[in-house]
Amino acid sequence: MDRYDKNYWKDHIVDIDTEEVIQEGTPISARRMNHIEDGIYNVTDETINNSNNITSLAVEVAILKNASLNNLTNNVFFENFDNLDSVEIENGIYDPVEKKIYV
Repeated sequence: MDRYDKNYWKDHIVDIDTEEVIQEGTPISARRMNHIEDGIYNVTDETINNSNNITSLAVEVAILKNASLNNLTNNVFFENFDNLDSVEIENGIYDPVEKKIYV
């Protein structure tokens, strides 16, 4: 992910008495607003990806920890699927809320 290019915004300041422009404000344009929208979208998308990866790793660590503590290290396996559309479960059940298969 590329670093977000931050814009530095300036207020448009006008002297009330003389109506002289003391400072030109940063113009607002569709290009600048779309830059903001793209930045928010990209950060949100990356945050979702990171959250999913963290959850997946936490599950794997918990499984490995429990397998190790219970001396079941020969039967540990991981399989990650984007969805279960093409998976047929012959034994066990799938819990869609917890996103777990129990066999």
